[in-house]
Amino acid sequence: MHTHGRHCLLSASMHESTEENQPFAMIEPEPLGEAELAAARGEYRMLKWLLVVALWVSCALALSLSLADPDLWGHVRYGQDVIRDGHLHRTATHTYTAVGYPWVNHENIAELTYATVYAWFDDEGLQVFKTLVGLGILALMAWVGHRNGVKIVAISAFLLLVANNLTAFFPVRPQVLSFAWCALMLVVFERAFTGWSLWLRDKEGAANSAPADAYSWSPRQLAWLLLVPPIMVLWTNSHGAFVAGVCIACAYLGGRAIEAVYYRRRAATGVATALVGTATLVVVATLINPYGTGLHQWLLASLGSPRPEITEWAAPKQSDPVFWPFVVLVGVTVASWTFTRRRRDWVQIVILALVCWQACSHVRHIAFFTLLCGFWLAPHLQSAMRRLKSDTSRMPVQRLGPWWRWGFAGALSLAILLQAHAVHRRLSMLPVHRANYPVDAFQWMTFKGVHGKLVVSFNWAQYAIAALSPDTTVAFDGRFRTCYPQSVVDQSFDFLLGENKGRRFRRTDAGPIDPTAILELDDPDLVLVDRKYKHSVEVMEDEAAKADPQWSLLYQDGIAQLWGRKSVYDDSNSTKYLPPKERLITDRIHKTAFPWPALPFQSVVRPVAEHHDANRPHSDSL
Repeated sequence: MHTHGRHCLLSASMHESTEENQPFAMIEPEPLGEAELAAARGEYRMLKWLLVVALWVSCALALSLSLADPDLWGHVRYGQDVIRDGHLHRTATHTYTAVGYPWVNHENIAELTYATVYAWFDDEGLQVFKTLVGLGILALMAWVGHRNGVKIVAISAFLLLVANNLTAFFPVRPQVLSFAWCALMLVVFERAFTGWSLWLRDKEGAANSAPADAYSWSPRQLAWLLLVPPIMVLWTNSHGAFVAGVCIACAYLGGRAIEAVYYRRRAATGVATALVGTATLVVVATLINPYGTGLHQWLLASLGSPRPEITEWAAPKQSDPVFWPFVVLVGVTVASWTFTRRRRDWVQIVILALVCWQACSHVRHIAFFTLLCGFWLAPHLQSAMRRLKSDTSRMPVQRLGPWWRWGFAGALSLAILLQAHAVHRRLSMLPVHRANYPVDAFQWMTFKGVHGKLVVSFNWAQYAIAALSPDTTVAFDGRFRTCYPQSVVDQSFDFLLGENKGRRFRRTDAGPIDPTAILELDDPDLVLVDRKYKHSVEVMEDEAAKADPQWSLLYQDGIAQLWGRKSVYDDSNSTKYLPPKERLITDRIHKTAFPWPALPFQSVVRPVAEHHDANRPHSDSL
């Protein structure tokens, strides 16, 4: 009797405790009626879409990288030059070392696009444009995933990994258009070959026994491939990565042709012929450019030579921001293809393997591996993930407790708001940091009227073109071999990098490294060095220490040194004479930033902090 009484007391105590903690209960245990069931489904639907929105805002944050690319000044200026002059420039512009040298500009559409966007919407427009392009690419991936049965939450989470792999490749650059054309091409392939694998094996009407919702394929779908050659024309005139596009397209179409012949034998002759014909048209489409075969001749000469001085052409390293996201994506890819229960596509696998090999050799190809994964991997990832979780299809729907329900909703809403605010801040201004770019040096040069033939650090050259032309021309800039002979390339990097631990490519007849050769080529007046490059700084200091020095230090701050030819700037009889008291020598580094393009003005412009609003100065160009 005593024991029974104790049992009743414990039961009552447990009942009271359960009631007290009911608001914190994760799941209510009682069965749900129809009204409660509808409410539960509505709550789960709300949380699902809040999660989806949070994931997509995270993707936007990843793609809205607010970074002033060193070549952006040039891309916009060259587009402005074409709009102003009404024609493409066939020889090098804004330079004194390659006057009259052929310029094979394979980025005309991109540069015209950026010049137009900037003219209409300023630097915010450039930021918004490239972010919208990135989100559009992800939306196409989501659409393809949906067509292949991938759930919206699963595809959104996967695209966050894709977006983080693309982050480093999404400053405002012509390659953004390359990614867009590649995405459109992959969408066309999706439409053209939906249901293809079922048709391959349908030799005797096997498709009739397939599930009712399975896609069937018809040769008429190949009409979609007529869009690929026009896409390739646009790509060829937008960015040099069209070469990768041609390789992907031909490998894909060639692989499908092999599949057709292997499985369908003679019955596939017409289909295989159409695929090979389309691949041929893709190659022919690249001839539609202002230079005809001249573009291809330049590509063979340029791409056939290594570029060890350019970091994008190096293999990824652990210190690179792209390294670990890429490693994770490769791991997810291998696991997905290994454990998927869906039919594996050998054409996709072969192409992914080849592009992955290139990505392991060159950083810039990581972006194309990521794009291919974004379109091809999600169904297999979802299939592999389903093998790891138990079947919940027969479990009853339960309502979350109110504290959990509103806690989840509040946390997701807060995450959305915070990330949206971060995206807005990134899109509101493209900052040019004075600690990274010679904003102050260019302003000082403008105040003092210092201009002429300028040897300038490689990463600053196109900024110099935008800020100081037409009075100042440069020895070498980021257009690289498109408009400079290899001799100028060699001499420029001899000065900037020297031997560079053997990581150099030079002409076989270039002779020994001569770091001073560029200082004599066509008699430059000025030399602007980035103090991070110790070799070029040491070269100029050694030149100044000679018994009969040719160069004198005119300006110095914490990031830059400007040297002038002594016969010009130290001679009191020279019209460009600059008295010592008017020279500025300091080691100060400013931590603020100007809105892009941060061009010099005749009056002092108050700098603005990176994330603060500022009235944008008006400029007729850039």
